[in-house]
Amino acid sequence: MLIRIIWRGFKKQLSNYLIFFFSLIFAVMVYYSFTAMTYEQPLIRSAGKNTQLVGMLGFGSFAVVLILLFFMANTNRFFIENRRKDISIFHLYGLNYYQICLWFILEIFFIGLFSFVIGIGLGVLLSKLFSMILVKAMDLPLQVHFFFSSDAIVDTGLVVLFILGVVSLQILWLVSGYKFSHLKKLQLRKIRAMKVPTWKKIVGLIGALFLLGGWGMALAYIVLSRKASNHFGLIQGNGLLMGTIFLLCVLGSYLFFAFTLRWYNSYRPKRLNKNLGMLSRSEWQLRLFTEWRFLGSITVALGLALAILGGMAAIASLEMRSVKEIAPASLMITRESYQKIAPKLQSVAPYQRQSLNFKALPAKQSVEISGEGIDSQPEIMDMISLSDYQAFQKLNPTLQDIHLKTANSTVVLSSYQRYLKEYTHYSKIIYLKDRKLDVQKIYPNFFGDTNLRYGTGMIVVSDKLFNETPGLAYTVEAIDVKNKNEEKLNRLIRQNLKGDWDFPIHYTLAWKHQRVIGEINEGEGPKKDGSTIYRSEYTSHQEIYRRTRSSMGLVLFVATFVTATFIISTASMVSLRQLSEFKQKKKKYALLRQLGIPNKTIYQEIKRENRVVFFIPAILALIHSVLALSVISHIAQNADYGFVYLFCGLMLVVYALFYGISCVYQKKLL
Repeated sequence: MLIRIIWRGFKKQLSNYLIFFFSLIFAVMVYYSFTAMTYEQPLIRSAGKNTQLVGMLGFGSFAVVLILLFFMANTNRFFIENRRKDISIFHLYGLNYYQICLWFILEIFFIGLFSFVIGIGLGVLLSKLFSMILVKAMDLPLQVHFFFSSDAIVDTGLVVLFILGVVSLQILWLVSGYKFSHLKKLQLRKIRAMKVPTWKKIVGLIGALFLLGGWGMALAYIVLSRKASNHFGLIQGNGLLMGTIFLLCVLGSYLFFAFTLRWYNSYRPKRLNKNLGMLSRSEWQLRLFTEWRFLGSITVALGLALAILGGMAAIASLEMRSVKEIAPASLMITRESYQKIAPKLQSVAPYQRQSLNFKALPAKQSVEISGEGIDSQPEIMDMISLSDYQAFQKLNPTLQDIHLKTANSTVVLSSYQRYLKEYTHYSKIIYLKDRKLDVQKIYPNFFGDTNLRYGTGMIVVSDKLFNETPGLAYTVEAIDVKNKNEEKLNRLIRQNLKGDWDFPIHYTLAWKHQRVIGEINEGEGPKKDGSTIYRSEYTSHQEIYRRTRSSMGLVLFVATFVTATFIISTASMVSLRQLSEFKQKKKKYALLRQLGIPNKTIYQEIKRENRVVFFIPAILALIHSVLALSVISHIAQNADYGFVYLFCGLMLVVYALFYGISCVYQKKLL
């Protein structure tokens, strides 16, 4: 008889266990696939030394373990809470504490074992697909084959065993806290849940103000960050401001569910008398009293996951854009090294060649970075003529059109314009040794790798001014070939050049009596005080692209799958709670039918409650993440955030899918 009762209790929870089961399968599949790729030697060798493939995939696996642990711990707590009556019956039949715990642990291990077997099976079948996605993301020249790893299976099994062990300890703790007076306490909690005293209304108002304050600070971030940077410094000010916004949003989210929404639901206008609106608010108010921590945690975690994904996408976008900045042509090489390989370049013909003639000269331009003070010391700047700039523009269309207005006008090309544009202020005058230049405009520097030049800054001047200004002249050759010949060009470079740093110069510069004084000389300086500068030999577009694409593709691959796993896990937890709560309310719905309320009206009430539980946390998390992206965009300008916004839409699709599944299943049970 006891076994029959235990089996009946297990079957009651079977529908809940199914969602738990499928979510666990997905997590095991992702973990195995990540782990298997760390043992796939052809993939690791193809990725090369430029990407930390094993470490990054290991981090992704660790993140999946944390998500899985969070998911199982929350779900297990909910299962135990919903089986209080079963525990009471077990006690009445004479089962002791350890026997009850053992039965629940066996249930979890039973489901965990089947999830592991099916998850490993799917992981083995789909590991090739995961590897193909990774190879595509990293743009690796690799043919992916089916790969099976027994070591990855062992690792996955140990992780699942560890998680099940942690959950077993949780079961021991939860069951030990059971008291026979629980039902009586639950009734008292329901009575307290319907009351919202004045102090809770005040805290609810504070929660709403916290949310609005955090969102407002995010919208006005650029204005506030300038003030914070001036007060505390650039990094400290921005860090403090971001931390304040994060803290306000986190506290506001928890207080919003704990008090603000409860206060709102305690207000019941007459219009709610139709279509069971009054019942809906009462049920929601009761849910908030017991589940505000869960809903708040889901909201904060979802928003944070999407914000982190946004940060990773911003970094990847900026790094991929920097490829064109660092290597705007197939090859940029010093004149001296070009002369060594010039006879052999016919093997990659036809090709375009443009000579870029520079002059390194002493100059001074004051640059103020918010919170970091003003840098007004003389430095080496690279000067280029307008004609060379316009000629190179034909090879590099990312360069802005420049039209100098006067003979002493100049345009500054600065790397700060891409990252710290809002925090950087330049003086309108550049001082040379024998004249002053008027700064007409400041553009981002897309003129190639700065390691090929001497200066920290670069200016574009008229041809006449370029010829008249004394300086240390040097030339960089820009060579552009067709895409199909880039591999051949790269092989030619590796065979004939070492990529050394050479051509040193040293300088002694100072600012005295409103003039730049000092000289720039060829060769190494007598002292190792940082006054000697070297240039690199060449920069290859293919090398820069492959290194950047492989590392950024790996980061996005891991961040994408970890975020997707988390979204599916949280949606599963919400769905589990809804289905379990529905079974407890079936008697209430049967009573409503006896009172003459049609099934259609009851079903609309069920859908209304599902919408609230699924979409309020999701929409609140979406607002958090979108505003976090706006903050990131102020710092990392010109990055592409389309991928993250697509993922935000995917989150809503996943939640809508689980919402639909819950509604359909509840309708069948109704």
